[in-house]
Amino acid sequence: MRIIHSLEGISWSGGQQQTLFLCQGMVQAGHEVLLVCPAGSVLAQRAAAVGVRVQPVPFRRELDPATLLGLYRVFLAFRPDLVNVHRAWAHTMWALVALVARFRGLIVTRRVLFRPDFNPISLVKYRTPAVRGYIAVSEAVAARLASLGIPGRRVKVVYPATDTDRFDPDRVPPLREPLPTPPGAVIALMIGNYHPNKGHLVLLDAFRQVAPQWPDLHLVLAGTGTDGPALRERVTTAGLTGRVHLLGFRDDVPALIAASRFTINASFEEGLAGTIRESAAMGVPVLASDNASNQELGRRLPLVFFRTGSAPDLAAALLRFRQHAPSPAERQALRRAAIASFSVPAMVEATLAAYRALVPELS
Repeated sequence: MRIIHSLEGISWSGGQQQTLFLCQGMVQAGHEVLLVCPAGSVLAQRAAAVGVRVQPVPFRRELDPATLLGLYRVFLAFRPDLVNVHRAWAHTMWALVALVARFRGLIVTRRVLFRPDFNPISLVKYRTPAVRGYIAVSEAVAARLASLGIPGRRVKVVYPATDTDRFDPDRVPPLREPLPTPPGAVIALMIGNYHPNKGHLVLLDAFRQVAPQWPDLHLVLAGTGTDGPALRERVTTAGLTGRVHLLGFRDDVPALIAASRFTINASFEEGLAGTIRESAAMGVPVLASDNASNQELGRRLPLVFFRTGSAPDLAAALLRFRQHAPSPAERQALRRAAIASFSVPAMVEATLAAYRALVPELS
């Protein structure tokens, strides 16, 4: 099968990691794969480094004539059997290419749960017959697509993968730099870019309630923007300086998880949280908000839940971890559950099966 994967974005993200997993896995399975993404992006560099063929296209904005022409030329030159797009701008422009070329092999992967704005562009994107089908990363995302009027027969659920080799407690690389926590501290870790949806402020409120009762507990926040002025001011105002540590972006995530007693996901909504799956693969317990997709993960992984958006409920859940440190057997069981449900080979195989179900002429 000749397959194009395409998306915009210069910086690294979970969606870009999943796209790279798919490209590598499909090449290894004997398919001819072309990755179409911006030149100079982290994804383009990493894909080229592992032998994936890359075609650069600028993706300057959602409707860009130069990019549209470039995509059409790529389409004519490569003649794909299927195009799988992974982000919003790629969705828009490849839908236009498919309409012009009368192409019937366009698949859109939807990784986020929020409802799209229904501007004129979205009305075309989500109603055009140019899109043959959708891959949703969770049942919650599939339900959101159904709420947009997309029939269930055009949607397949494929869970995203976790690199269980990288997130392996027996092969943890050293921290990039030492954590600013005192010796003997119990570390609670939240990894996530700073955004209102991620629940950082709910977590800070809960930690403020817990801090006097658990003097050894320290909260570490990592992710783009977590070291910015907004969170720093909140920490100072709450009197938590020295107990909450703001790291900003870090690429040594396995080492951060390994240094923690447990991790926290406080999001209001998620597609299917990668940080939960990564923590589970490391055998580190997770305290998670009970949003729909986290509950879906909880049917496959033993998670501890609190009520989404409730600082008092999160505070009570934090204190439960004071009473119980996970045993080696519990950690091993958590890792086994993550491997069983979220390995890269399983995702690649399920994605290829979804292609054939959504585009039957490929079979």
